[in-house]
Amino acid sequence: MNYKAILNAALIALLLIGGAYAAKRILGIELGSKTEEGGHGGAAAADDPSKRRGPHGGRYFGEPDFECEVQIYEPEGVTPEFHVYFYKDGQPFDPKDVKIVIKLERINRTDTINFKKEADYYIGDGDVVEPHSFHAFVNVQAEGRTYEWKFDSIEGRAEMPDEILARAGVEMVKAGPAKIRQSLSLRGRVQLNEQTRSVIHPRFPGVVKTVTKELGDMVKKGDVLATVESNESLQTYEVKADSEGTVIEREVRQGGFVDSEDALFVIVDLSQVWVDFIVHRKDFPLLKAGQAVTIHADEGIESVEATLSYLSPFSAEGSQTMMARAVVPNPKGELRPGLFLTGDVVYEEAEVPVAVKTSALQSFRDWDVVFVRVGTLFEAMPFEIGRRDAEWIEVKAGIPAGISYAAENSFIIKADVMKGGATHDH
Repeated sequence: MNYKAILNAALIALLLIGGAYAAKRILGIELGSKTEEGGHGGAAAADDPSKRRGPHGGRYFGEPDFECEVQIYEPEGVTPEFHVYFYKDGQPFDPKDVKIVIKLERINRTDTINFKKEADYYIGDGDVVEPHSFHAFVNVQAEGRTYEWKFDSIEGRAEMPDEILARAGVEMVKAGPAKIRQSLSLRGRVQLNEQTRSVIHPRFPGVVKTVTKELGDMVKKGDVLATVESNESLQTYEVKADSEGTVIEREVRQGGFVDSEDALFVIVDLSQVWVDFIVHRKDFPLLKAGQAVTIHADEGIESVEATLSYLSPFSAEGSQTMMARAVVPNPKGELRPGLFLTGDVVYEEAEVPVAVKTSALQSFRDWDVVFVRVGTLFEAMPFEIGRRDAEWIEVKAGIPAGISYAAENSFIIKADVMKGGATHDH
């Protein structure tokens, strides 16, 4: 073939391509595609048959002479369930001797669903529980033939090996039993323990000769606080502390006259104080004497464990609150009378069979989830929350005992899931 012939062939090819392109623009035809008017599948079916859709929006399988639609039926307020429809030559079809089984291979188990006839479709005998993340295997026996199809519905899943988890600080824990402590947070104030208050009087009237203790001094039982010369005997006697504690009041001066009814000193043991809490009316029934309470003061002061020792039988008329009191150890003297603080009262303790750490909780779509792990795969697993405290959450349903989950830094897993796209496509 000479040069001129080659050039002519090239020009003809260009004209053909240009004509095809013009036809595409004028007529709206997509080159290389094929549409089926009245068919139930889309163009994507040519690439992936499992993505064909039927008239009810379900997965569509089979050939014209026997077609099957698998729908997850989940209108608002209805628990999701499988509906299966059959078609022949594009029309609804009611085959004979039908047996349908769908197996859902989930991250940690396999669900088997059988079907029975209902109106113009077959309905599954089990709920399709969330998340709808599984490999589905459809087995249909009808009119002496067996059909098998499969499709994938994966969501909320990510893969992360051990070395990545270690670098990210993701802590893995197994779901299991725990003790849930229900608590009530109260506001309170430190008060003097009046049962340790000691008021010191002189035995006889007289003139104060010496004063040996000042405000704030620590004293022991038997320490001399002052000396007084008696008006009757003119003898000097000692005024002594009758208990151990701190001098919080001093109403005496050297050379002054004192009577036997005068209060010279007040001593209180500050190594133990009262904390009086304000309790709102709705919380009255939750409290009783003997319940544990954890006292939280300012930063830098360690929390202190104590118990409620007294509940007032009266309520304040104006605020409709009552008082609950705890006797609290104060060995370092950090809980100073007048200081405001908070206390967490444990009013119920319960052993639960399955619990997860509070730090594991994440949100995914409209669910509360934890990210469970099987092998190197993680998946968002919704669950029903029961009782909870600062450390643990009771699992009422949704998470089996013994499964591993991300307890700390689980947001790393969530970020990886969201990066991959959190689809919900049936």
